[in-house]
Amino acid sequence: MTDPRAWGTPGSGAPPSDEARATPGSDTPPSDEARVTPGADAPPSDGVWATPGADRPPSDRPAPPVPEPAADEPELETEIPLRPLGVSEILDGAVTYIRRNPRATLGMSAVMTTVVEVVVTLAQYFLIGSQARTEITPGAVEKSVGWAFVISAGSLLLTAYVVLLLSGLLAPVMARTLLGRPTSLVHAWRAVRPCLGRLFGAATAVLVAVFLALAIPLTPMIAAVAVDAPVGVQAVTWILGAPLAFVAMVMAYIWLAFSTPILVMEHRGVIASLRRSAEMVRGRWWRTFGVLFLALVITVLAEFVVIPGPFTVVVEIVANVHPNPSGGLLVALLAVSAVGRIVAGTLVNPFNAGVIAIVYADRRMRREAFDLELQMRPPDDPLAAWLPGPLTAAGSGPQPKVRRTPVPWTAPAPPPPPPPGWPR
Repeated sequence: MTDPRAWGTPGSGAPPSDEARATPGSDTPPSDEARVTPGADAPPSDGVWATPGADRPPSDRPAPPVPEPAADEPELETEIPLRPLGVSEILDGAVTYIRRNPRATLGMSAVMTTVVEVVVTLAQYFLIGSQARTEITPGAVEKSVGWAFVISAGSLLLTAYVVLLLSGLLAPVMARTLLGRPTSLVHAWRAVRPCLGRLFGAATAVLVAVFLALAIPLTPMIAAVAVDAPVGVQAVTWILGAPLAFVAMVMAYIWLAFSTPILVMEHRGVIASLRRSAEMVRGRWWRTFGVLFLALVITVLAEFVVIPGPFTVVVEIVANVHPNPSGGLLVALLAVSAVGRIVAGTLVNPFNAGVIAIVYADRRMRREAFDLELQMRPPDDPLAAWLPGPLTAAGSGPQPKVRRTPVPWTAPAPPPPPPPGWPR
């Protein structure tokens, strides 16, 4: 056999030719189907033959194209890791969702902050400004200081209320950001509009609970002052009541901080959201307190010191030049101060609200393996993925018990005997 296309020796790896594989008495070589013997493997799809155990020779045919993912396939690669987060990652995520969705986050914050600061500025003008420009007497100064304290306390209370509302209003924005989806202001409003009334109710319930936690320990001190008790009794009630009131206020806020994002993302009622928040904080109270306290420190420094600094400098310069401003100058100074507070609140309040929302997401990842569920089953609807599963759908408290039916024990079947000829 001198033909180079003839059959090669076994193990040579030379592929046989079509003429050498032709059946006796046939003028044409067999087809690919005819070359397959019964029980043998089919020839490769590229038509190149190789001996068993040898490497396949290269083929001239191009490789089949790799299918590309569909355009609507959900993408989970985001700047915020989809896993339990550390403290620095939580704070960075609160900045990331503002940077990626500036219209939705800063837009809602600007509207609500403007309303609060306009109310505070009007109160300053009518309750403090009029007395400050009429007369300067001990009684007027004392009254002005009292009103200033009331207005400051009211401003802090309204700011806390805005942060609670924003943590619910911006929770869909944070949820979509975690799943790599951008959110516009219209999309965010459509997501929260059905539960807007319940959202205001939950935020109000949280503030009422915090106020009661603050007021109850102070009741003995207020009663001692009202009945003109001895100074020693008033001092004891103050020394014991003030720290206890502060601790109770902080504890109540931490327990109920997740109520508004839970209400929006899990479609719960007001009472169920409060209970669910307390359930999620249970066992991790100190960690939750540490993260929210750190966010509060950053918020206070940025909102009252760093951002309003230039506006405060302008007001102080004008006040030194005109010690007793009145009329249009007084209105201008109050307006400049209000603009500084609006800018600071617009930038800072979404950060504080985002920390609350992302800590809520972190708690779900740690308690319910929510991140693994999202990675195994990428959701088509980013917001529907946050609805509670079967184990958490009933709300807070103990989960429903499943009745277990005992299974009778049966002995396992003996192993099959070895094949003939095998050693036993």
